[in-house]
Amino acid sequence: MNRFTASISLGLALHAGGLSPAVQAAATGAASTPAVVLPPMLVEESKTSVPWLYVSVGGTEFLSRCSESITGEFVGAWLEKMQFMRVLAPENFLARADVPAVCVLYAQDLDQTLSAEIQQELQAAAVRQGEAPDGARVNLAPNMRLGDRDMHATIVYIDESTFDGSNLNISASHVRYLLLGRVPDLPTWLVDGLERIWAGADFVLAPITLGPLVWQNQSESDALASDRTHLRALLPASELFAAEPARAMQNQHPRRRQILAAQQELFVRWAIVSSSATREALWKFAARAAEGPVTEEIFEACFGFDFSELRDRLSDYLPRAVEGTKHIYPGTLPDLPRFKVERATPQQIARVRGEWERLAIWHVQRRLPQAREPYIAQARRTLRRAYSAGDRDPRLLAIMGLCEIDAGNPAGAPEFLEPAVAGGVVRPNAYYELARLRFADLQRGGPEPRRRPWTELAPIIQPLQRALLQAPPLPEIFVLLAEAWTRCEVAPSAAEFAELELGARLFAQRPTVAWPIALVLARHGKKTEATAVLDACDGHATDEKTQAGITRLRAELSALSRSAR
Repeated sequence: MNRFTASISLGLALHAGGLSPAVQAAATGAASTPAVVLPPMLVEESKTSVPWLYVSVGGTEFLSRCSESITGEFVGAWLEKMQFMRVLAPENFLARADVPAVCVLYAQDLDQTLSAEIQQELQAAAVRQGEAPDGARVNLAPNMRLGDRDMHATIVYIDESTFDGSNLNISASHVRYLLLGRVPDLPTWLVDGLERIWAGADFVLAPITLGPLVWQNQSESDALASDRTHLRALLPASELFAAEPARAMQNQHPRRRQILAAQQELFVRWAIVSSSATREALWKFAARAAEGPVTEEIFEACFGFDFSELRDRLSDYLPRAVEGTKHIYPGTLPDLPRFKVERATPQQIARVRGEWERLAIWHVQRRLPQAREPYIAQARRTLRRAYSAGDRDPRLLAIMGLCEIDAGNPAGAPEFLEPAVAGGVVRPNAYYELARLRFADLQRGGPEPRRRPWTELAPIIQPLQRALLQAPPLPEIFVLLAEAWTRCEVAPSAAEFAELELGARLFAQRPTVAWPIALVLARHGKKTEATAVLDACDGHATDEKTQAGITRLRAELSALSRSAR
């Protein structure tokens, strides 16, 4: 089961002077062997007298073992750069989450070493596999972002002697993560275009400075900059705005893909910098593209001209884009939110640090499973320390339950998830996992009946409905909700049908979500609505199982329509 809503980034989640370099913890293998990058094992409280500090602001919880001044400088710089990000990508185009993100700050002078536990595990695993015990190369990542279904966490190591908050920048990969987390899904051309623009932007000079655009490669860019009549190849707008599955089916030449990537950036950059009118048209068009396929008529309604005119305008703008820089003035930005750097309480330390350590388990499981057990042990130690001291905060309980699932002990999760959900925890993933475990228990022990009474399915459906009131909306919740209603003897109410149809709208371009929703609509007599859901996701199914299920359901709906005549 893949718990991650976005791929794990091994690149830096942040860039700034004073962030420490990668630390190679073991390099005994052959030089040609790629190193496995692991999350750092945080120093235990008993091994250092440096206190933990805590800040909660802007939807992020910061837990810091840097000085109070460096912590404050980092948080302030982070908030400022997030404001700049919202200039280039408006708030409603970014992922929204009610669960705070987590950021752990660590001073570089605190030890970063591969723990004895991990070294022993690696050596034992190598012996079991008949390999030399010193054959692995393992690096500890000083800066890493890990993602869960409903939140993400970052760890940053800082060299306090050289850190300068004014040089801090949010990486392009983090911007991409936030864009990909938005629902409904943003079109690929917007995500890729904004990511490339962000990667080439400077936020230290002038507030936002876009450097010269690189068109395919530097040679082509130089040729266009020196000769505006230099031949340039532009793809038709219909291909630029094509849906990803349709584009993937095309046998594209590598150069064509190169042009596509550059043209995505060119179009988004042109729309942002040309005028306030084109910028507003861009966001209107992008919002419409997130709802379904776009046509030339839709484009013209947003921009006031057709695809042919767009191609001409992009061609005219290209030499200027590769020739020089462009400054964007964000206007008057709101004041940064006030925050206070405080000494962290034991409860805050356990919850925030435990969250990070929990997320590290799944990453290690994927990258180097033989090193997984020490990470599980450390996460449990951190969380249970607070639990044993009497902490029953629903947020802590939710993390403990999710930790047991990550550790491969789902039977131990309900002990913590049940009281967390009963306490109204803000954690969509906790509600989903509890409902999933209950559903698995219900299905265990005998043949599956065609329909089940409401009393048996209510313990699954009700927590999922509560999760729908929290952000982000999770596709897995709608899938499990649809499966439960499909098996229920009782039809959903009008409000419950509306919940399912919301999932179909939010994830219209994800057939693995739309298909089970269409199925439950059909099973409970809403054949027209089921057909509309299937039509909306038409052409997006890429795996054979989903496509086969959609085809069967379409045939069933068609047969029912014929018999009703």
